[in-house]
Amino acid sequence: MRSSAPRSARARGRSPRLARAAERRPQYRNGQSAAPAPEAAAAPPPPVEPATPAPAVGTAEASPTPARKRRRLLLLVPILAVVGLLGLYFGLRFWFESTYFVMTDNAQVTGDLVQVGSLNAGRVIEASLEVGQAVTKDQVIATVAVPQQVGTVPFSDTPLLDQTGSLNTQVAVRSPIDGVVAARLANVGGTVTAGQAIYALINPRQIWVNANVDEDKIERISRGQPVEVHSEALGRSFAGRVEAVTPASAATFSLLPAQNVSGNFNKVTQWVPVKILVDSGDTVLPLGTSVSVRIRVKEGGLLPWQR
Repeated sequence: MRSSAPRSARARGRSPRLARAAERRPQYRNGQSAAPAPEAAAAPPPPVEPATPAPAVGTAEASPTPARKRRRLLLLVPILAVVGLLGLYFGLRFWFESTYFVMTDNAQVTGDLVQVGSLNAGRVIEASLEVGQAVTKDQVIATVAVPQQVGTVPFSDTPLLDQTGSLNTQVAVRSPIDGVVAARLANVGGTVTAGQAIYALINPRQIWVNANVDEDKIERISRGQPVEVHSEALGRSFAGRVEAVTPASAATFSLLPAQNVSGNFNKVTQWVPVKILVDSGDTVLPLGTSVSVRIRVKEGGLLPWQR
């Protein structure tokens, strides 16, 4: 019979791995293997609900609703309609003004400035009119005392003049026109020479406008065409008509007219003076002031039945 000492020695010499495998072996009782314990019945899985997709962040704000789109369209349509109507109005107005009128603001008021004085040399003893006062024809506007000859200087025949004068030596200066005093050129007590002006008068009915028109538009202007003249100084508009078209440019009357004789030629647009008579009534247009003119060169209106 074998001793158990070597067996126990072998058992002690088993590795830990073999020991763990022996422990996992099923235990036999009475020659039968132990029946495995029945596993617990698995619980039925819970019903799975269909997952709804989560809305993307910012999608609701990014895509406007149809109601919001309609509101935007309702606001946009009137704005576009107003802009379109304004563009149509200004376009038609520009076409009408450029077709039926010739306009320029390069125009000045001109008139006859009459200078009145004594035909004799002397001293001004009366001049009571002031600038802006109206005068009538043959009205006395000044009085000049003419010196009286009292003798001559020997060997030269130079007259000796008495500076005191008398009633017989006083000369009245009369207005030759119905007009308005524009300037006073001499004062009481001052001496004047023969023909020297004492007053400058303006005839309100002899005032016209000298308008400079572009040479490209002068062919559309003819005598008798109606004109609307707007005075910047008075802030009023007056009716007028074309009296004459000067047959020369404004540069022709300059002191040194331009001469394009060099090889480097540059075309310069010339201006042609147009004389326009103004019906201002009793209103005096200030001479030298700027005005804007609107010459009607074509009859008709903007609407088709007005043409």
